[in-house]
Amino acid sequence: MKKLFIFFIFIPLLLASCKKDPEPQPVEIRSYCSIISLLKEPFGLTWEVDGVEVPKEQTYGSRILGAVLLDTQTEEISFTAKNYDTGSQIESLLLTMEMNEHYLIVLYGSAEEPVLDFQKLVSTAPQFGHVKFLFLHAATSLDSVDVYIGGTEVGNRVVTDIHFTEYSDYFEVNDYEARTSVTVSEHGDIYDPEKELLNYEYNDLIVSEANYFTVVAYAIGDPLDSELKLWLYDLPTP
Repeated sequence: MKKLFIFFIFIPLLLASCKKDPEPQPVEIRSYCSIISLLKEPFGLTWEVDGVEVPKEQTYGSRILGAVLLDTQTEEISFTAKNYDTGSQIESLLLTMEMNEHYLIVLYGSAEEPVLDFQKLVSTAPQFGHVKFLFLHAATSLDSVDVYIGGTEVGNRVVTDIHFTEYSDYFEVNDYEARTSVTVSEHGDIYDPEKELLNYEYNDLIVSEANYFTVVAYAIGDPLDSELKLWLYDLPTP
């Protein structure tokens, strides 16, 4: 049976162990995951990883970082999302995890029509002075969108005509452009200010030579609220 280690729970234990000589430990085979909940529901989630419950309620927009202990270098691990209040299952995913690899697991949609998918994260850093992005369209009622970074000219368009449940390819931009502006608009041949949906200036949030995951989704989990938000999460960078 596997265990999901939540990093912030174990940090104090690791610090305490540094005060004395550690006992030799067997080599552990680990795989890493980042679980994000954008399920448009008013309740929180609880997760089971291979039948072991994660001791934390996950709220809308939040992320759980963890590591799974594997018995072999490649192993199938189940991830099950449940309603925190009732314990009813929302969705489940069987994921083949590999030693030392990082996986992004995202739950979105609604309880009636949930989408639970994953991405195996790249293990390369962007070029000097650049940042790398992965983009997901997770807003159920929104048609296809375009994404512009650093301006709204044709040359600034980094994602074109992406639909609900679709991920972009990884793309790199200059770090100063990412800090200047990230704009999401309804899809069109050229940028139309009347079709602009979101515009963000990330400024100090963007770190050069880092990897990021951006998601166009809803601002809150209330099913009656349709306000959009562009969520930004940092990803592991070598």
